[in-house]
Amino acid sequence: MKYLLIFLLFSSYISAQEICNNGLDDDNDGLVDLIDNIDCTCNGINSMNPGNNFIPNPSFEEYSCLPSDFTQLALGSDGIFCVSNWQAGTWGSSDYFINTPGSFWPNIPTPLPNGQAAAGFFIINLPDVPGFDGNIEDGIYLEYLKTCLTQPLQPGNSYNFQLNLNGMGMSSFGNSLTTIWFGPIDITLFGSSNCTQSAIHTDGCPVGSTDWVKLGHATYQADGTWQTLNMPFTALHSIQSIMIGGPCSPPNDFTFTDANGETFDPYFVLDNAALYEINPEDCNLELIIPNVISPNADDVNDFFEIENLSENTELIILNRWGNVVFSSDNYQNNWEGTDNSGNELADGVYTYKIKTQANYVFHGFIHLVR
Repeated sequence: MKYLLIFLLFSSYISAQEICNNGLDDDNDGLVDLIDNIDCTCNGINSMNPGNNFIPNPSFEEYSCLPSDFTQLALGSDGIFCVSNWQAGTWGSSDYFINTPGSFWPNIPTPLPNGQAAAGFFIINLPDVPGFDGNIEDGIYLEYLKTCLTQPLQPGNSYNFQLNLNGMGMSSFGNSLTTIWFGPIDITLFGSSNCTQSAIHTDGCPVGSTDWVKLGHATYQADGTWQTLNMPFTALHSIQSIMIGGPCSPPNDFTFTDANGETFDPYFVLDNAALYEINPEDCNLELIIPNVISPNADDVNDFFEIENLSENTELIILNRWGNVVFSSDNYQNNWEGTDNSGNELADGVYTYKIKTQANYVFHGFIHLVR
């Protein structure tokens, strides 16, 4: 497995021929321009002037009623139905919260990035079990937020979806658990050429029998804080509505945990959504960040080496529980799977956070395989 991962990493460099701003699938991998986020990572988008935001009510501050509980889609009169311009994307309904007297407010970390309102969704992957009819029932349960855009996205143009996110455990009583037991997750953006108010009758992901397609994703590791995620992509056809939530196949550790007599499931609170057009020429497409290292002293992939690394770049490595295991204020491409004291870390998936001197910020994950 170690050699397979290394081979896949280096073969992607060798075969990468994607031109990142021509609207074509140059390397025939089914991914075009910024959707091909292995070959075309758009760096530096935090520094851009966002311009026009295609999302109405981006911080959920406009509403028609105060939510009194988590959303119950069958009732259709509470939760996500109180917020203007947003809807439940699927039958597994997302939620809406306002931190104001008389409104249901679970234990969400404050202050919020913007205002007093936010929305949330579960990502759950329980073990498959036999149903009453004898068939195996899929244990995946996903919730999505959906909105129609202020104007359609144009085919061939590049865009960035940006949001603030805070992952935690949430109980049915509205209590939160900030001790994270689940690992990284691909928060995923979907798009549709239609604008409809009705929810898709599924508690899984929206693709398949509908015209919803994946636009992009950002790998997120919950650590008890609000993080900013960016999802740059190129529209392949006209997009009139978007949906945000979990991937179609969540990792196996996205199941419940028990604490103080309560059951908690992985939950994600979203605020400050923005979708704006970007120019691929403004992206630094030369920065190459590996996704695996094998520090076994064979002089092959022993270090976490970032190509075209600038001076005074900050690096933080976190384990799956969100704890910092390595940090550097001026990274020198010298991390070899140890903590700051030089102790070897266990094999597994770690999250990196990179911040350049120009305040470009990147998040992702790195596989440590000896």
